[in-house]
Amino acid sequence: MSYRLLFTILFLIILILNLYGLSIYSFNDTANSRDVLIGIKYYGNVTNNGIKPIMINETDIMVFDYPLNTSTQKIINVKTWINGYEYPYKIIRENNQYVLVIQSPYTNSSLKPGESISVGVEYNVSINMFQRINSIGDILLTNNITKLVRMSGTWVDINYTEIGAEYINVTSLWNYTNPLIKLLVNYLNRTNNESKPLSFILSILNWIDDNIVYSTRIPPRHPWEVIVEGLGDCDDQSNLLITLARSFKIPSYLEIGIVYIGPNFKYENIEAEGYYHYIFLGGGGHGWAAVYIPPWKWVRVDLTIGSGKGVGHIKGAAYYIFPTVVINKVVLGDYATQSAEYTEEIISKKIKYDSVLEITNYNLTKK
Repeated sequence: MSYRLLFTILFLIILILNLYGLSIYSFNDTANSRDVLIGIKYYGNVTNNGIKPIMINETDIMVFDYPLNTSTQKIINVKTWINGYEYPYKIIRENNQYVLVIQSPYTNSSLKPGESISVGVEYNVSINMFQRINSIGDILLTNNITKLVRMSGTWVDINYTEIGAEYINVTSLWNYTNPLIKLLVNYLNRTNNESKPLSFILSILNWIDDNIVYSTRIPPRHPWEVIVEGLGDCDDQSNLLITLARSFKIPSYLEIGIVYIGPNFKYENIEAEGYYHYIFLGGGGHGWAAVYIPPWKWVRVDLTIGSGKGVGHIKGAAYYIFPTVVINKVVLGDYATQSAEYTEEIISKKIKYDSVLEITNYNLTKK
């Protein structure tokens, strides 16, 4: 079994619709600071509340999602520990992401009923906010939507060979052959008079704004469920956008990350029938879509952070507004189905997780 994916899903639970009023970090702070140093500490206890021993190497409790090294972020100063003692680690690449694996004698041990283990990881990430903002400068400076669409490229400007078919393929998660999805695609096709990728993305965003209400759920919803229920949180809504974008052959994928909000931010909740208790300090987990829109190429679209609508989901994306660490790039797979299976397994085996995600902005700390 593997529980690391469940941790990734729980990272996505950030229940704030409008973060601007909560954060002391503003757009001007972001624009004026090229490099922001963010500290991330993820730690907690795992307890076996069941009646049978659990092998530690089968639970992935010593395996952590590791931030991506990209042109706009760099990882430094990594430290890992178990039961208060520091241990070495190694970084392994899996598909489009990296994972950190703690190396320790505990790997081949077991947790007996009633026993606990304390595990944690800490790292700093330097983020170039100026480069992120500059990549969509034209979008940020253009308030006229018609002009913005005219400035954008067409499908001819998308090099599918260079980008890769995996960014437009149908998957069990992003299944645009689902009858309900196809009905919505036909509606959007009829109501869109433009013939550019950006215009279709804006039509999708307008439909989601008008029809979907923010609501969290563990496990995540599939896109067709978002339509049926009229509900969805950050990754639910992003996955609906990705499904519809791919149906129009617009390359897209899901990014998962951690957003710094402010030093006074705290959120605490319990999920999985009480078997997962987590606390977010300073910020929280989040998910958003990356969509290929020429000539800007990969543009981040954020359905739930901020108060904007339409193109405001780009201008107000946490990726551009808040110091945001990209943890995972989801291109394939169906984590919604997997997380449902893992949640049931955790409950049935009575494995208790108490976790803390602590985020610090060292640039503000130094002021």
